[in-house]
Amino acid sequence: MKKMNNKQVVIHTDRKKFFIYWMLFTSPFHKLRPQERNVLAYFIYYYYEYKQKINDDKLLWKMVFNPDTKRSIKEELDIDTAGFQNVMTSFRKQNVLVKKTGYEEIKKSLIPVLTDDFKQFDLTYRLILNEKDKS
Repeated sequence: MKKMNNKQVVIHTDRKKFFIYWMLFTSPFHKLRPQERNVLAYFIYYYYEYKQKINDDKLLWKMVFNPDTKRSIKEELDIDTAGFQNVMTSFRKQNVLVKKTGYEEIKKSLIPVLTDDFKQFDLTYRLILNEKDKS
């Protein structure tokens, strides 16, 4: 018997594209533009890459936002410096980046909770119809 009111889709991806999908699928909640989503996805990717080797939060976030990481993101996404700076300014205005003492970090609600060796991630949307809306 087929389960009703449910749809499951399996997407095969690599680690870096996973974060692109994460930002895309969560876009109804953060309302970032496509370029902003992609830049943030790459920052989160590097966050998880560095997190495997760095335990100190301050040092970890400094590595995520260091000039070499930013340069890599600009090159991989083919964004010029001015465009990248506009995205960073937009992140600050939208509180995507949270200021800490001596560093910035990405707002925790935008980062998926993952184990270091994750191979699968399940994201569930539950749509509940309003009782008053019977149409």
